[in-house]
Amino acid sequence: MAGVKDAQRLYNQKNYSGAIAQAKKSTHEYSNPNLHLIWAKSAKVLGNNLEAMSAYERVVMLQPNNIEAKKELARTYVALGKHRLAIQITEELKEENVEFEEIKVTNEKEVGNNFKSKFTLGLGYDNNVNVHNDTGELDTFFGTTTHTNKLSSFFYLGIANIDYLKEFENNIYLRASLNGYYKVVTKESDYSIYLNTLKAGVGYYKGGQYNFYMPLSYLALHYLGEDLLRIQSIDPQIDYMINDNFIASINGKFEKREFKTDGDRDDKSFAVGATLYYKMDKNYLFFDSEYQNYTNDSNNYQDFTDKTTYTFVVGGGYVFANDIQAVAIYKLRVSDFEDDIGTILIPNTQVREDTYHQVNLKLTKQINDKMSVFVENEYALNDSNYIPADYSKNALMIGINYNY
Repeated sequence: MAGVKDAQRLYNQKNYSGAIAQAKKSTHEYSNPNLHLIWAKSAKVLGNNLEAMSAYERVVMLQPNNIEAKKELARTYVALGKHRLAIQITEELKEENVEFEEIKVTNEKEVGNNFKSKFTLGLGYDNNVNVHNDTGELDTFFGTTTHTNKLSSFFYLGIANIDYLKEFENNIYLRASLNGYYKVVTKESDYSIYLNTLKAGVGYYKGGQYNFYMPLSYLALHYLGEDLLRIQSIDPQIDYMINDNFIASINGKFEKREFKTDGDRDDKSFAVGATLYYKMDKNYLFFDSEYQNYTNDSNNYQDFTDKTTYTFVVGGGYVFANDIQAVAIYKLRVSDFEDDIGTILIPNTQVREDTYHQVNLKLTKQINDKMSVFVENEYALNDSNYIPADYSKNALMIGINYNY
């Protein structure tokens, strides 16, 4: 019966994926710490730190006196930003008269503090930056000839993401993030987008099993030359690790939207969703779904405020080489509105329905541990029986990412 010897042979042959697959099949030897050690070392070589962490934890559980496994587990905790757990391991090693100086955390004040940031600069071209239908279609629908045409333009893009994680005892943590998205349109500044989002919340995790996070969010959008929109939301989420490859997530959302210059458009919504994520070495696949219901939140109802949306997203990433990754994502959103598409001049009792399609294709080349360059294309199509909302657009962009 296959077992540790076969897994070791595959590891010696540098077939690390094969060694992991063999270890997973060898259920009759799950009580053998050597099997999990091979599993952990193989995952570490492949860069799968979460899988390596789980395997090293099993080794230590089955063989508490395995010093080398404890050291590797501590190193893996540091790589994942779990500094408090790393210190717990080093304290255990000190009690066993083993000095482990590789963990560079000098005092408790630094334990569990983790700042990460990512910055993106890009240059692109958008063939419909004002998100318009063809002028002829609009003129026919409204019976006038005053509508502007589609506007194409180059744009500059800047994105900044700053994340903070503070771990406390008993697996409780505080997480906060500040995100900025800035799209500057060169031809017409009114169509530039300035979006800032602040999110903060507390969570609880149990290593290798589940994670619960309850954040509050605040979003501010400047668009069409004005401070257009503010959104406050609560976004609870629970992640469940089915195994070392599968993660399932269930999330909810309650949000309130306030339009700064048109309060009659204010609304509120609630949403529920689920995500399934599958990781294969350095590659991954995911499927995401969400149901969201919007209702008007003002005294003067505006058309097309009340609606229900169903969103589905499928995508994946594939690493061609150690420094090149391709990502493809398809998004489908179906919107059912409460209102018909008629106007005072042109009555029509047909209820509005929208079907939105979006395809993103991205190729990234890693320059070094902190820097990468990319080229990305985004195509979007909104198929609507309400002519002003029926459009298509395409944006092509090149850029650079920097992680700190």
